[in-house]
Amino acid sequence: MSAGGRVPVYELMGVREVAGGLLLVPPGSAGRAADELRLRLAARELGRGRWEAVAQGFSDVLVARRRPADGGPPVLVKCPRTGEAVRALVRERDAIAVLAAQVRRPELRELLPRTLDSRLGGRPPVLVQEVLPGVPGDVLLSRRPELAAALTASAFDALAELRGATSGSSRDGRMVDGWLGHRLAVLSDRVRWCRGAEGTAGLLALRARLRRELTEHPTEVAWTHGDFTPGNLLLRSPVPNESPDESPNGQPSAPAPAPASGGQPTVTGLVDWADALADGPVVVDRASFALALGWLLEGRSWGEQVVHALRTGGLRRPETGELPLSGVLLAWLWHVSANLEKSRRFARNRRWLREVLVPVLRELAGSAPPPR
Repeated sequence: MSAGGRVPVYELMGVREVAGGLLLVPPGSAGRAADELRLRLAARELGRGRWEAVAQGFSDVLVARRRPADGGPPVLVKCPRTGEAVRALVRERDAIAVLAAQVRRPELRELLPRTLDSRLGGRPPVLVQEVLPGVPGDVLLSRRPELAAALTASAFDALAELRGATSGSSRDGRMVDGWLGHRLAVLSDRVRWCRGAEGTAGLLALRARLRRELTEHPTEVAWTHGDFTPGNLLLRSPVPNESPDESPNGQPSAPAPAPASGGQPTVTGLVDWADALADGPVVVDRASFALALGWLLEGRSWGEQVVHALRTGGLRRPETGELPLSGVLLAWLWHVSANLEKSRRFARNRRWLREVLVPVLRELAGSAPPPR
């Protein structure tokens, strides 16, 4: 283990919850007795081995890295704490399986974390995935922010290759209603403020604006990740001595391919596919990445950035170029609804609500045209 008994966030190879990352601690200090019990029960199901690192964060999924007793490579073990978390892991497992079956090139399938064992219907529910090599993009950017443009280009290229020939365009109102309806309902159901006059007005204005934009103009449709941010991207640094993917004892935990020329980070994995759609709006991933860059590089909350986009008509970043307002609003809706659906803690987090959710709906409510 590193100094103080903690290991860097990259040691869990891309496990990402919310901004700020995860606190990694030795198993003996895992905290809550319930989590320690989950690990003991999971160990009985998985057979002999040892826990190498445990992640504690804001998620309702307990994530740990385990090395089998036979000396095989470490695996990532995910233990859901709630029913919502079980459903999220089922969605992730199934989305990866479907997408992997559609990807013909082996080198692209290697970007997806394979499911090694799934016991999500068991007691305790457990999902076991392979550990992918690389360092999460947010960690790399915290060290070398000047790589933001190159990292973004690599990320978009990798995602475009995975999508392959699945893209098309649509103005189907029923598809749009499917994208919006459930996510808007999550906000109304989970956040009491959203059921008040101002929150309801904001949600109605958001639905009307997005439905109009998406049905009046062609919308590119394809596989969408749904939470496409630097923290869910694994890369190899263009500088070989900077590559941090090694285990707490200093030995490589998952060797990355040889460095590519040109000084551009190379994508080695895409993780956390719980919010993926086979027929989602492509712009949501680009806009999510742009908003995440604004938070990581400049400390601007998603709420602040979206309010600015509402006032200026769009979002522009040097790494991503110009993004339409409809894409920015979609990415925000995907982000807040997914967080609220995966964990009820967000609905009780006043700071998150105050900085990310409320300002956007207030701006929408204030800018909505009066009823006819």
